[in-house]
Amino acid sequence: MRIILGMTGASGVVYGLRLLNVLQHTGHEIHVVMSSTWHTVACQELGQQYTPPQSSHSTIIHDPNDFSAIIASGSVQFHSMVVAPCSGSSLGCIAAGINRHLIHRAAEVQLKEHRQLVLLVRESPLSLIHLQNMERVTLAGGIIQPASPHFYNVPQTINDLVDSVVARTLDLIGVHNKLGKSWEMLSHK
Repeated sequence: MRIILGMTGASGVVYGLRLLNVLQHTGHEIHVVMSSTWHTVACQELGQQYTPPQSSHSTIIHDPNDFSAIIASGSVQFHSMVVAPCSGSSLGCIAAGINRHLIHRAAEVQLKEHRQLVLLVRESPLSLIHLQNMERVTLAGGIIQPASPHFYNVPQTINDLVDSVVARTLDLIGVHNKLGKSWEMLSHK
């Protein structure tokens, strides 16, 4: 399965990095695009721990300004795309079909080809404009996944909270994972 991971400049870079880490261990081909603002926020949020993702045998990194990349074409099949985190600005561009960089273009392609698109929106508080843009993306076939951790299983660390969001996102795109227990598993304890 081919999956696109876009990472924009919203706070919460850890969501995209954890998602990438898990996806890299699934055997799927992962195409990654990081906006320039993502790099700025990653430096601020991770400090000296910041190391940008690198290409590998299953991970292809794309330049956000390269509109000739294969993820910009509807003729190349990609199962799904996740934008994690998705800023309010990128949400607006995607909802309006405006392509300021490759993440927006790839998202537009997923929608026009009726393929899966999940936006892990990390914005707070939400304005009416955000909510209307979420509605537009949803009506176009996208899925809005708020970056809202849950508290099942009594999380002990920030990583547990991050994994609760990443597990739900992986479930949405059909990638099996063992990051968290489903409600069914919890209710049969």
